[in-house]
Amino acid sequence: MNAPPIIELKNISKRFLSLQALDSVDFDLREGESHALVGENGAGKSTLMRILAGIYNEYEGEYLLRGQPVHLQSPRDALNRGIGMIHQELSVIPELSVAENLFLGRQLRNRLGFIDWKRMNETAHEELAKLGFEHIDVLKPLGMFPLGTQQVVEVLRVMLSGAQVLIMDEPTSALSPAEVERLIELIGTLRQGNRSIIYISHFLEEVMRVADRVTVLRDGRKVATVERQATNKDELISLILGHAVETAPPVATVESNGHRLLEVRDLNADVFTDISLNVNKGEIVGLYGAIGAGHFDLARAIFGMYRFDSGTITVDGKTFPSVFSASYAIAHGLAYATESRRQSLFMEETIFRNVMMPHLKRIGMMPRANYELEMARPAVRRVNVQPPNPENPVGKLSGGNQQKVVIARWLAYPPKVFVMSEPTRGMDVGAKSEVLNILREFRQQGYGLLVVSSEPETVLAVSDRVMVMSRGRVVAEMVNKNLNKDALMRLL
Repeated sequence: MNAPPIIELKNISKRFLSLQALDSVDFDLREGESHALVGENGAGKSTLMRILAGIYNEYEGEYLLRGQPVHLQSPRDALNRGIGMIHQELSVIPELSVAENLFLGRQLRNRLGFIDWKRMNETAHEELAKLGFEHIDVLKPLGMFPLGTQQVVEVLRVMLSGAQVLIMDEPTSALSPAEVERLIELIGTLRQGNRSIIYISHFLEEVMRVADRVTVLRDGRKVATVERQATNKDELISLILGHAVETAPPVATVESNGHRLLEVRDLNADVFTDISLNVNKGEIVGLYGAIGAGHFDLARAIFGMYRFDSGTITVDGKTFPSVFSASYAIAHGLAYATESRRQSLFMEETIFRNVMMPHLKRIGMMPRANYELEMARPAVRRVNVQPPNPENPVGKLSGGNQQKVVIARWLAYPPKVFVMSEPTRGMDVGAKSEVLNILREFRQQGYGLLVVSSEPETVLAVSDRVMVMSRGRVVAEMVNKNLNKDALMRLL
């Protein structure tokens, strides 16, 4: 493909306070091309695309659109110039119809200025039919359809706004295998219409299917741009990691012996299939997968926050009912720390209120500040929250200390098993080390821990065994002996 670039980014640099997110990065996109952007978490992929899409407008470097210098001021400015971004988190409104979502913010109107519902519904049906989705009933609420259909509607909405360049950020992270196939077919259809695609993904097998070229970022720098036909998955992993891929150790199921605290058998839901795992007393099991592997939803299902269709969950010999709540899980020995600190903490509340929040049923709903404060103190001290005053607001703490509060909240009434999603996400090296040491101490004290993460370093640092999930299935289980990032990434 020798067509001139329609977009060129030259020597792009972007800093967030002391963090150099991008350092003199070049990137170009040709007309009708599918160009993949890959790299580890924190490599700078999303930052670069946010500049391209007009979300970030303070940066160093040059942005050329069809050969002309531009400096986009907003996503609307980008869209007006034919550049649209489809984010990992969908922005559809489930309660509105498919047609209403397609024309959100720019409804078709008649000569009197009223919404022309008939023309809007007919146009929605025609546009979906052009892409092979004529079976979608545009009158039904979008929330009634699977995520794959919602993703299609999001893509088409950006297309109908006039975008010739579509940036897709982890577009398959919440899709089933069948929905992934439909999206890949849709990308092929878009390219036949001479639209250009930028495709960000952790799934290298997908990248090898959809991309003409692949650009690799590492630590905010461009490492290489390679033709897809001239590369392979192992070479891409080597470029991402910065060293030659080592031979993967043999992948074998391992028997776990000891007092079993958590046992999951044949668990099935819409986003994962036939999951079986166990965690013993005094053991850390790592559950690793790329974003969209299904491991975070599995963690929620184990804690009663995600509905599963079949299978069993047993904690210390007690088999849970087929439908149970988080309160039931807590009462029977489970603790859960979500991957999003900000979603699980009340930032305006004090540390001790946050620590005691899951235990209100035990202590009664009436305010008992002194009792809660005294119950929280040992837990706060045990995980070394700094500053250690439990009456401080959580929102004033650093990210690492907020994570310590998330952990401390389960120590007032200790569980049997901790299920921890991304326990070190977004932390500096020192804070990560502290949190990982806390997890190791819990193992020494006889707790069972299931550590769920998309960061291989976290899983490898603390786990006795490592399980790898990809596309909703466990694809490997290994003893954590001589394991490395290469081995884990090759299994995704």
